[in-house]
This record gives sequence, C-alpha cells and structure tokens, in this order.
Amino acid sequence: MMGVVLELDYVRLAPGFAREVLEIYENWEGKNSAPMKVRELMMVIEIEVNKLYDPGGWDRKYGMPKPPPLKDTKLS
Repeated sequence: MMGVVLELDYVRLAPGFAREVLEIYENWEGKNSAPMKVRELMMVIEIEVNKLYDPGGWDRKYGMPKPPPLKDTKLS
C-alpha cells in the first residue's frame, strides 16, 4: 500500500475552522478509541494550525537549529 500525500492548503483557507475541529477533538472523551489514521490526521492538522498562528513557535518548541548570523565582511 502506498502512502498518501496530504495537501493541507485547506487549513490555510480556514484556520479558524481547523482550530475549532481540533478543540472539539481534544475535548472528545472517545478520542483514544479513534482509529490511528484519524489520530495521525489530527496531529498533522494541529501542526499546520500551530504553524499558521505561531510561525516561529514550532522552531522554539523543538529547538531546531537556527541558521548562523551572517557577518559583514567589509573592512570599515
């Protein structure tokens, strides 16, 4: 079985709606019995929504290395 590539452009079109869906999912008592694919989808949507609402938050949260600052090589 081949993997499916998710096109998450729809999250950018309606981030408020996606955020509401995530809140409902988080408050749902039966989410632990949801199929693994549904849990994976909700995790991916959560990541995309977090990127939209807090663009630098993902980098800060997981300590991804930042590109080194460039130095001015001109002599003054």
